[in-house]
Amino acid sequence: MTARCARLLAVILVVLLVVAAGLLLLRGDLWHTLTNQEALAQSVRALGAWGPVAIVLGEILQVLLAPVPGQMVGIVAGYLYGALWASVLCSVGLAIGTLIAIWLARRLGRPLLLKIASEELVKRVDNYVERRGALAFFLIFLLPFLPDDVCCFIAGLTPLRIGEVVILAIVGRAPGLIVSTLIGAQAKKLTWPQIAVVGAAGAALAILFIRYQDRLEQAIFGLLDRFSANQPGKAPGRQEPDTSH
Repeated sequence: MTARCARLLAVILVVLLVVAAGLLLLRGDLWHTLTNQEALAQSVRALGAWGPVAIVLGEILQVLLAPVPGQMVGIVAGYLYGALWASVLCSVGLAIGTLIAIWLARRLGRPLLLKIASEELVKRVDNYVERRGALAFFLIFLLPFLPDDVCCFIAGLTPLRIGEVVILAIVGRAPGLIVSTLIGAQAKKLTWPQIAVVGAAGAALAILFIRYQDRLEQAIFGLLDRFSANQPGKAPGRQEPDTSH
């Protein structure tokens, strides 16, 4: 795919996403639908054959819009389509969302990053990439509690190739994605009391995560700091991002 074709495809996808989001915003239940598992499942089920497309779009929005819970999309997809097919759909959406994030970052530059991420986070990730290269992003995508969606944008201004970042995002997020789709696939076998227990446990974990998110994030970043400092190596210097596809 040529650079021109890739840019055109990205523009088309962004426009479609904006139009879809605009149509949804005309309805008052957008936030309820996106954040409520049963409401989201009913909405996707009502789309019939377009349901898989909705799952892909949901995963794209999860990458581009941090408030959209990615695990929720995976659980709903697993509930409706089974773990295997759901994992494929979510991976496609994840790949497209990552491509769009990288394109937006390279199109709009560092000012965009500083609107969605702190200067400290951008410098921190830059340092990881200089010291560890692609492995740094793989660990960011793999480890929990880190702002991996924002890092998709940051990746756009690093020397890493676009295809490399997409692969790292898919492989690094695969364990969490598989778990969420498996949970959704197994939900049909649970009794209502079991669903209530699982739901209560999930809600409790979500509350704890929200309450201690900053501490958890800093703890994981601390591990990455030590990992990057053990073998510093020679920093490759700032390079122009590769725009080849």
